[in-house]
Amino acid sequence: MKTTQQLTRHYAGIANPSGAVALSDSLFIVGDDEDNLLRIYDRDTLDKPLQIISLSHLFKGIIKDGPDLEIDIESMAAMGNVLFIIGLHSTSRTGEYRPARHRLIAIQFKLDANNKLNICPVGEIHTQLIDNLKQDVRFKKYRLDKAAKIPPKAIGGLSIEGLAATPDNGLLIGFRNPLNGGKMNHDRLVRGNALLVKLKNPFEVIHGLPARFAKPIELDLDGQGIREITWRKKHQFMIVAGPYHENIASKTHPKETGKLYHWFSRSKKLKECKKVALENLNIEAAFFYPEDDKTVQLLSDDGQMRNEKKFRSQIVKL
Repeated sequence: MKTTQQLTRHYAGIANPSGAVALSDSLFIVGDDEDNLLRIYDRDTLDKPLQIISLSHLFKGIIKDGPDLEIDIESMAAMGNVLFIIGLHSTSRTGEYRPARHRLIAIQFKLDANNKLNICPVGEIHTQLIDNLKQDVRFKKYRLDKAAKIPPKAIGGLSIEGLAATPDNGLLIGFRNPLNGGKMNHDRLVRGNALLVKLKNPFEVIHGLPARFAKPIELDLDGQGIREITWRKKHQFMIVAGPYHENIASKTHPKETGKLYHWFSRSKKLKECKKVALENLNIEAAFFYPEDDKTVQLLSDDGQMRNEKKFRSQIVKL
């Protein structure tokens, strides 16, 4: 099948982009899962970020920098001039509890006449998202209590990697792991369904009120989990799917390639976007610019492979 038009760019400054949102028709903000910094880029300026913001400076005494203290920023979503940021919510690679990763953060932002971003905190950092879900009987089958103690890329582990705003001011939270159902094949789970959760009242949650969820949504992403979800327009979203595991090729399992899907939240229709080639890309962030819902920008986390302070971006005409 013929692929659609794709433009590759390399942005300097970081190698592990893991969440991003467009701030204007030319600027976007990026989180890195290796530190607690936010970086602002111009889509046409490749040599450096225009501005760097420290979350530990913004949330003094609450967010701290240092070994094992990174939030592990995984995704972002903007509603008006409020930006929501979510951490991985997982253990370490060896199964150790990491409280710094259990965070849902909101900040208010405004661009001045010189395109400098001014920000301030909104409400309080929410740290009980998984506990909230465990208390909702509709999520019992996902065994989140057990998953929260398992490394994020192991079978049945827990990791959150997607966040998207909804037209009614909710948040869609995408899980890379755990998957539901499926079967075992040579020590790997295959054909499981991905979990998508709607938080109905994020603005209330960051002001200390109880979380309210819609019923669980399961998506058949050909056995993969959600690496990113982003709002496109109306009730249309784009989902980046990828393996829940380390994705290392073996004699019994080939290396997997991520996939893009269009998802329609009202009809629940899911359609794979086969014209976009993701070979050799590790997409962890995706976003649309405000006035262009026909072009998606995809960011690839290549840190361990490329060993340089740059990341690849694909700008794709859909």
